[in-house]
Amino acid sequence: MRRTLQACSAALLLLIPLVTGCGNKVTAPGGGVDQQAADDIAIQATTGLTVVGGDVEFAMTTIPLAPQAGARQATPARALWDTTVTWNGITYQASRTFYDAAGGTLPDYGPLAVRMRWTSRAYGTYQGPRDTASVGHDALLDVRGIQAGQDTIRFDGTCRDTLQNTFRSLDGLRVRYFFWTSSTVVDAVRILKSTLPAGGWPLSGTVTYTVSADRLRSNDRADVEAHFDATVVVTFNGTNQPEIVVNGVWRYRWNMVTGAVTRS
Repeated sequence: MRRTLQACSAALLLLIPLVTGCGNKVTAPGGGVDQQAADDIAIQATTGLTVVGGDVEFAMTTIPLAPQAGARQATPARALWDTTVTWNGITYQASRTFYDAAGGTLPDYGPLAVRMRWTSRAYGTYQGPRDTASVGHDALLDVRGIQAGQDTIRFDGTCRDTLQNTFRSLDGLRVRYFFWTSSTVVDAVRILKSTLPAGGWPLSGTVTYTVSADRLRSNDRADVEAHFDATVVVTFNGTNQPEIVVNGVWRYRWNMVTGAVTRS
């Protein structure tokens, strides 16, 4: 769902142990993160959101959306228990289970289905307008609102990601090298069915990253310049520019159409 979380954001895969004591610890306002580091972390977060967004889009292409009467109907896809798709260099592998209102499992999507449990892993190299990232991603997502009569889909769940990224700094003057691991919570991200699957801006909800990151001097993971711990909260608001807040201090807007990150 490139536009759904990108127009919206990573059970555990390729987990690389957290690098916590490498390099020089940076002391600055905002929990040890200065403005320049926050800029870099905000950019990294958008890369993570793009990976999560691809996962969500993948999930939504495998079930009928059953919108309310009058809404644009998506073409139902044949049910797939385990399947694989590659988008923008990232390979997603996933399985799903449908549940009824009492929490019982169902053999497939049908009138009794009220929730889908989506388990996925992803890996590969993402190439964006600003960056190139090697990605490891695992997700466990619950998708609610899939039954007829509901006008929105709601996503909740957790992800784990590793990103080794080469990208341009916010001002475009420097090349940055980062390695990060993150635990991610997707909380009540709601999207109108009538805007799917082509993609719509999430109406509300948050994606929260708990991050351990190393800024590198080169693309060598052992060549650590500084280490940062951060909490990144992305808040969706029904527009194409959600807010990104790093450590409760540094604020940004992410333009999901152009991919631009700007301070706010």
